[in-house]
Amino acid sequence: MPALEVTNANPEEPGPINPVVGIIYPPPEEWPEFEARIRQNELGNPKFNFLNAGDPYHAYYQHKVKDFREGKGQEPSSGLNQAISKLSVTPSAQQKQQEILKQVEQPFVPKEPPPEFEFIADPPSISALDLDIVKLTAQFVARNGRAFLTQLMNREQRNFQFDFLRPQHSLFQYFTKLLEQYTKVLIPPKSMQQRLRDEAKSALSVLEQVKYRAEWQKYQEAQKAKEEEILERERIAYAQIDWHDFVVVETVDYQPFEIGNFPPPTTPRRWARGF
Repeated sequence: MPALEVTNANPEEPGPINPVVGIIYPPPEEWPEFEARIRQNELGNPKFNFLNAGDPYHAYYQHKVKDFREGKGQEPSSGLNQAISKLSVTPSAQQKQQEILKQVEQPFVPKEPPPEFEFIADPPSISALDLDIVKLTAQFVARNGRAFLTQLMNREQRNFQFDFLRPQHSLFQYFTKLLEQYTKVLIPPKSMQQRLRDEAKSALSVLEQVKYRAEWQKYQEAQKAKEEEILERERIAYAQIDWHDFVVVETVDYQPFEIGNFPPPTTPRRWARGF
């Protein structure tokens, strides 16, 4: 098989390039003076050590200077400029950023409190046995209905462990709350089922509810701190008053026959608040 003869064409050398906007080109005759000025101004800057003759990068620096003088230097490629232009913010994106910044700057003022938690009830300070009795009773009543509750009250009316079934007992409200929760779990209403389906499909709605509740809690804490600050200022102003340093201007004596609807006496605390 005859050998193939391959010829490699010499790559074309880069020709002179046009000046690029944004880069300062000093005149060739002033290059040594310009270099000396940079070396003097950046004497303690290690980034300009390549200007010194003893630096390892000085030879490469001289080589690049020679290339630029001869017009062979490589400027930033157009691909890089295109990539930078792509990173520039479009007007629509800038408008969206402004809207987000406005939302962040605007203070949160809630219109109404978030809904109460349906399945949270703080247990009272009772023994573990009594707490289990209350929970089990609520579960059985939720499962078997109100008729079971009536039968249980008639049968255990003399048992002190079931006194929480009476409306006047301190644990009756806690028992009622548990009964509502167990009823919703065992026999959930259709509206709750539909709401759970919708929330399961869209996690964004759940996150919005969580955010609103967190903002509401933060707003309440800020309002409470503001009220405490006002009370503290009133207390300090009240404490700064020397109540023993006063002068009696005039006294008014009411006669027994002077009867009328007069305002109640003013206390120092009410006067301080008005102040």
